[in-house]
Amino acid sequence: MKGTILTRKVFDREIFIYLPVGYDISDKRYPIVYVQDGDKFKGYLTKIIEDIEIGISNELLEEHILVGITPIDRISEYTPWFSKALNERFNDFGGQADNYLKFLLEDLQPYIENEFRVSVNKEYRKIMGYSLGALVSLYSVYKNDNYSKIASICASQWYENWIKFVDKEDLVNDNFKLILIAGRKEGYKKTTIHKDAPKFSEKSYKIFKKRIGEKNIKMIWDEYDHHENVLNRYKIALEFLLSKI
Repeated sequence: MKGTILTRKVFDREIFIYLPVGYDISDKRYPIVYVQDGDKFKGYLTKIIEDIEIGISNELLEEHILVGITPIDRISEYTPWFSKALNERFNDFGGQADNYLKFLLEDLQPYIENEFRVSVNKEYRKIMGYSLGALVSLYSVYKNDNYSKIASICASQWYENWIKFVDKEDLVNDNFKLILIAGRKEGYKKTTIHKDAPKFSEKSYKIFKKRIGEKNIKMIWDEYDHHENVLNRYKIALEFLLSKI
């Protein structure tokens, strides 16, 4: 890794910031990617960042600042409305995504833009996540007009009433590019609604393609389960977000 990773505690939660090569000697402002589950993503990033930096040096990708946000209560923060747990061993889904997205927009974003040289236009602001972190990233387009690119990796689109919601509700952000990454074997060992995860991903792709146009959406399938092929999925997502197209 040639860039730098900083760790800070802000607003009672841990975040990490990846600063591109040469940040300290440059006066340019950088595009930014906000990443859910920052604690987990940080470990994956260290394993794929060399490939990303090679893509940047070859001018295939553009330098970005990456901000990983560690959740405090992910099954509450990343879910759009209350829903009962699928298994009695687990807590119910708290449905606090509205508050979380407001935190990103009104608290964390101003902090980052004040502390680091970040481009402040929507064109240069992006968001991504995995599983429930992907769900809340997708949910953002129904709540604000803040992000120009979204990467959704194995989003939990089996969530109760989610498909009905994305099909019927008005988009607040109707000008963005989206990549959906999903595994055809997601949930294949499950007996809960997770077993239908690929069907929900396909339904979501068709809905978003109709709503934002085929040229603005990409669907990437692989032959793995939900927790497999994670590094490659993150790499594909980052390459999409950091691409100059």
